[in-house]
Amino acid sequence: MAGTFELNELILKNIKSLPEKGKKEVLHFIEFLKIKEDSSFLEYVNKRTKETIEAKKRGEQFITLEELKRDYG
Repeated sequence: MAGTFELNELILKNIKSLPEKGKKEVLHFIEFLKIKEDSSFLEYVNKRTKETIEAKKRGEQFITLEELKRDYG
């Protein structure tokens, strides 16, 4: 495995070669990696998952991603 410096250089080189959309996706993924370890975020995801499963069993419709973002944000 490459050392930290080499790994950073390899990551940067690959990110620089991506189109703008790919770069934005990388940023979103990095943000996801940072927040997925946040216990309040995990609790929120678990709560919403349970609510969604229960709603699906009752035949209710799922809420939109925009509503999820608004509720969490």
